[in-house]
Amino acid sequence: MFLPGQYVNVTAPNKTAKRPYSFTSAPGANVATFLIRNVPGGKMSAYLEAKAKTGNRLLLNGPFGSFYLRVPRRPILFLAGGTGVGPILSMLEHLAARGANDQPVQLVYGVRDDADLVEVERIEALRPRIPKFTFDTTCSDPRSRHPLTGHVTDHFSADALNSGDVDVYLCGPPEMVESGRQHVAKLGLSPANVHFEKFVPASEVLAV
Repeated sequence: MFLPGQYVNVTAPNKTAKRPYSFTSAPGANVATFLIRNVPGGKMSAYLEAKAKTGNRLLLNGPFGSFYLRVPRRPILFLAGGTGVGPILSMLEHLAARGANDQPVQLVYGVRDDADLVEVERIEALRPRIPKFTFDTTCSDPRSRHPLTGHVTDHFSADALNSGDVDVYLCGPPEMVESGRQHVAKLGLSPANVHFEKFVPASEVLAV
């Protein structure tokens, strides 16, 4: 059993590739799901796209990681960049499965290109299952035709920090996580808790 937000190391047959992937499904779900980016030239991408067949066995080692959802005791602010939305999806699925939660939950999810904005329908389907859940999506490419443009930090203000009585979860590329942390600091409020995970190349995963 894993905690919502944790990951496993996935190894392809014959150890041709090994990568860490966060669960996007809730703990206890009948099917485990992951959000995997198709990286040109990537070993795992090449295996999954060209070689993987039904019935192939993958080795999953874990779970690992200290980036996981704590028991909700105050409002939650999720900040996700790119595939960093993956572990946050697991957290949202867990919140939806556990029943009513009186605490507000806000997600701001940003990508660069419109095509990278994935799982939006899934997030939308979670909205009625999580009381007081709101979310926004944004694309930073100036050419984007998405309704909201810019970075994640452009779309939340001091109000989202609830005078500091909030738990913040950040996940995405290192630069996005750092800009999110700096923006929170610039707002002049100290959240009760800030948990983050930086998605970096290969198997290097940093979590706090």
